[in-house]
Amino acid sequence: MRNAIFIACLFLLQACGQAPSAERTEEVPSSLFAVKDTISEEDLIAKLSAAMSSDTSLMGKERNVIVNYLIDQKKDMDVTNSGLFYRIVSPGEGAPLQWADYIKVHYRGYFLDGKEFDSSYKRGEPISFYIGNMVDGWNEGLQLLSPGAKATFVVPSHLGYAESGFTTGPDQYLVPPHTIIAFDVEVLEKLPDPNQ
Repeated sequence: MRNAIFIACLFLLQACGQAPSAERTEEVPSSLFAVKDTISEEDLIAKLSAAMSSDTSLMGKERNVIVNYLIDQKKDMDVTNSGLFYRIVSPGEGAPLQWADYIKVHYRGYFLDGKEFDSSYKRGEPISFYIGNMVDGWNEGLQLLSPGAKATFVVPSHLGYAESGFTTGPDQYLVPPHTIIAFDVEVLEKLPDPNQ
């Protein structure tokens, strides 16, 4: 159920032809992940190596894949206890977002190989939703941000679409099962709750 609204929004926008038009175009930013790091390579390797896992379960293996990816890409990120890797590029202003806040967000979703699987920028339409109605990685990561914030999340599959993946039809996947995904997220604003 938590993914139902997210999935419905994505496919409703696609089905209605919400592609960018000449009148309404959003600049698709290069990956927020492209922000330059100030940490030395030596310190980065030491920091990220500390996040490695000796756990041989899928969760532990995915954590190590993410750590190795970040080291290879020379990108600094922090990690939560749940295993969400995040980088706050711009903190935004005001109080941090909370569970059940209704917000408007632009985002770009992609795999670790850089292949994009979804983008509200390319559709020319941000999405609005309640925190708590998205995949666990988003629900957790958004609560680290304030309105106006920009961040990158690297989401292990247990915090993303897990064993179900994100299907577009029988045996067709936008995101295959057990796939690590990344998102560049821009919180445009916190909105009034439409149900109040």
